[in-house]
Amino acid sequence: MPEGRPTLDTVATAVGVSRMTVSNAYNRPDQLSAATRERILAVAAELGYPGPDPTAASLRQRRTGTVGVVLTHRLPYAFTDPGMVSILHGLTTELSDAGLSLLLLPESSTGDGSAVRHAMVDALVLCSLAPEDPAASAAAERKVPLVTVGSPRLPKIPTITVDNHAGAALAALHLQSLGHSRFGIVTVGPSDEVRPFYRSVRPDGFAEALVGIDPDSIEIMTASENSRAAGRAAVAELLARPARQRPTAIFAITDILALGVLDAAAGAGVAVPRQLSVVGFDDIAEASTSSPPLTTVHQDLFEQGRTAARLILRQLAGESVRAPRFGTALAVRGSTGAAPR
Repeated sequence: MPEGRPTLDTVATAVGVSRMTVSNAYNRPDQLSAATRERILAVAAELGYPGPDPTAASLRQRRTGTVGVVLTHRLPYAFTDPGMVSILHGLTTELSDAGLSLLLLPESSTGDGSAVRHAMVDALVLCSLAPEDPAASAAAERKVPLVTVGSPRLPKIPTITVDNHAGAALAALHLQSLGHSRFGIVTVGPSDEVRPFYRSVRPDGFAEALVGIDPDSIEIMTASENSRAAGRAAVAELLARPARQRPTAIFAITDILALGVLDAAAGAGVAVPRQLSVVGFDDIAEASTSSPPLTTVHQDLFEQGRTAARLILRQLAGESVRAPRFGTALAVRGSTGAAPR
């Protein structure tokens, strides 16, 4: 066996064929007979040659076969937020069918966009970043196919989104039709990784849709993060008040927070929906199996992920694209009922 690390030329010499023939055995097997390819691969295995360097091949072809998904700062968020999981499920379903891989790109701890700037990818999907995030500008500067999901809206870049303002209004009108006049809104602070525009658009859409309601009858509670535990903590003090001094209906800007509100109500002995109605937003899988089942604003997160992937694939094929806007609908379940008398 030759000394040193075997190369493609080492295999070609050992088999007695050209360098191109060995390359074809790995990259264009249809150009060789089955017997020739098997002989080349057998000799390569004997010599310990692992095959062509995929990085070098990518540089030659100017394609990596990989689509980068840019997330908020901490990677675990992608696996703990059910809404993000649904989006990623849709993305991977469509990309895997096209033979492409997915690379998760959490923005670097320095917050300078370097993770996006140096990633070896053919295209990028931005998932719910703040418009001023350095990763957003870094992605736009790459000049690769680009789609955003939820936020940010970038000039001339297709954005997959729903009308969050109108969706929140559906929740408000539903609760007001049930006779509620004292409301609570559970949102998150600016340090949380929940999609940034949720913090303002959804609460505003809810409050602005209420008709004839004194703004003082709307209490806003800020959770420390978009988690079930934080949702529970955000309303614990409110639900400890006497019934006449607390809201009869609460809108949470995500289902995760709304599930926390249900937990808090159960712990405080507040009956849902007889004493308190609760509405969420997103319609994650757990919304329909909670106790009671959660009334929520439905959006098809899985299909949004698939659509983002399709737009990427069309851009990679050289097509110009426009992103569709997804609708919302109210899924009425057992967590809402008539206002208590």
